[in-house]
Order: sequence, then structure tokens, then C-alpha cells
Amino acid sequence: MHYQNKTPGQKMRILFLLSFIAILTGCKDEMLAVPVGAYNYTNHDMSMVWVNGQWVGGPSVNGGGASAGSINLPRKYTPGITVKIQWERSVCIHDTPECEKRDASGGFILTTGSKTVTIPPYDGEKMAEVQVVLLPNDDARIYVENMSLFHKEHPSHKEFGTLIEDGPRPLEGIWPQYSNKPKDASK
Repeated sequence: MHYQNKTPGQKMRILFLLSFIAILTGCKDEMLAVPVGAYNYTNHDMSMVWVNGQWVGGPSVNGGGASAGSINLPRKYTPGITVKIQWERSVCIHDTPECEKRDASGGFILTTGSKTVTIPPYDGEKMAEVQVVLLPNDDARIYVENMSLFHKEHPSHKEFGTLIEDGPRPLEGIWPQYSNKPKDASK
């Protein structure tokens, strides 16, 4: 039976069904602009942070969280989604005499770094912020969440226990124990 041989009611039902399938198929690939907040857990001031080329701020030591930009993510999480985090930071330790040194043009002496990070699973119906966590040794993590990094149920606990929950601050003195192996949060 061909489409031309259908009654008007049958044609409407077929068009409705095709539209409904198209809508459902489109929803799974829907991209959403999600605000990004950068959190600095190093002892270096970050002058600029970008995620996938989008500027997202410049958190100072002990700072972060203000969303200055956004990135597009699919509403439906699929394994293997990565983002490229890039940063420009001071070469000196915050608030030391070394930070008084300037380059030839009189500006702060800066260095750059980058890391491609795989995004852990997220709920696309509840995501509120992409959280970029800048860590010692030019390391970084990313979370897509609807809860604060400081919330007791934040997924960072699986790797770090309460380390991130206690707020942005330099972690250089205790970071090496976390840099090569995940921490078992159940201990």
C-alpha cells in the first residue's frame, strides 16, 4: 500500500508518527550550552583558562567558581567525550618575592599548559555547570554537575575523598599522593 492510497486520517497519523520519531531522534543529539566554572587548587595565579577554546575565566589562588563562559555538550552523555583544557598561569608561587619579577615588557612572567580530559558520566537533564578543577603539577579534572564541588555527594569524592570538598586552596604539599593513583573513597 502506497502513501498516495492512504486516507487523510491515515496520512495525518503517518506524518505525526514520522514527526514524533524525528523529534525523539533529534533529542538524543541535542547540544546544550553549559556554564563553566574554573576552580584553582594550585599555588599559582591563573590568568586565563579556556575549555575547547572558550574563555572561562582566570581564577586566582584559593579562588574560582564564577562562570565566565560556556561550552556545548550533548544532553545525552556518551562515553569518551573529551574536552581540552588550556591555561596560562604565573610561573611563581603566589605572593612570593619571585612574583615581583617581570618580563621584558613589564608583564607578569607566565607559562602555558593544556590537558585533554575525559568527561565522566553526567545526567543531561540535571547538569548545571561544567566544573574545571585545576590541580598541582599541571593536572586537571572536569565534572558536569548540578551540585557544588563542596557538596558531600559530589563525584570528586570517588577519587579524592573530601580533599576537593574543603574548598579551593593550594594542594601542593599533599597532592603527590593523588597524582598517580585514584584514592579509594571507601577507606
